[in-house]
Amino acid sequence: MTTSSPRQLADHTTVLGTDHFRHFLVGEHQDVMIECGVTESARHVVKQMADSGGHGPDKLLVTHAHFDHVCGIPLLKHHFPHAEVLASSVAARVLDNPTVVTGFFDQDRQIPKDPAMDGSEADTDSLPRQDRISVDRIVSGGEHILLKGGSILELMDAPGHSPCGLAAWYEKDRVLFVSDALGFQISDDTIFPLFFHAFGPYMETIRKLKQYPAGILAIPHERIWRGKDVADVFSRALSTAQELRDTVIAEADKGRDLLELEQMLFDTCYQENLRIYTPENIRLCVKLLVRRSLESR
Repeated sequence: MTTSSPRQLADHTTVLGTDHFRHFLVGEHQDVMIECGVTESARHVVKQMADSGGHGPDKLLVTHAHFDHVCGIPLLKHHFPHAEVLASSVAARVLDNPTVVTGFFDQDRQIPKDPAMDGSEADTDSLPRQDRISVDRIVSGGEHILLKGGSILELMDAPGHSPCGLAAWYEKDRVLFVSDALGFQISDDTIFPLFFHAFGPYMETIRKLKQYPAGILAIPHERIWRGKDVADVFSRALSTAQELRDTVIAEADKGRDLLELEQMLFDTCYQENLRIYTPENIRLCVKLLVRRSLESR
């Protein structure tokens, strides 16, 4: 797992975690953490903050309730017990479901551990098994979170990937936090579309987020984009999603069955950066993509 030291993304925005699973601290006093990652990335965050002498965040913002965006919460709360967990009402219901959350942590345990972190204060051996993740405050798109220094973090509903999706805009630094709304970067020039919830809302969310005058596109997995590249990423996200959906429909119209369609997507997409996830996880993903593509006809 590629790690990095805390680095300044902009004047009041810091990146922590790993390149595969990032966390962002925002505000003049770094009081909100956007993205909660997995247990392994949270271990890195705890060590990075201890090494840099940073204080813990006051708020942990859940962008959506998928395992790789929430399983870091127990460790973060263990080290920063006063931090409030913020999530949408739909995400809060998901995180209160023991069956779902148990499954999340089953996937979380399959993320490779960094041996260099063993024995550190970020060790997880003392943490109890979780079957629920508590949310302290319900938030929704349209809300403006007032940060300690007086700046504002704007929240936006971002459905399509997940019905509980949130994005965030930090105008002071012109940083747009899109979570998985644009897809997953298999490589710098290839995106794996993620319209697991619905194709139409997914495309609408990307078009809506594209309207923000972002100088930095803060993505939790793989590359962060700046400047003129930001517009190119939005265009690539839209075209890739449209192409995948159209290909699935065209191949279905030729008579290919669901299993063949799923295998086609798996063979095409399960490569490079996407291999940080298990084959079983990505097979579930392509099953959803085939279903949502056909539903959109």
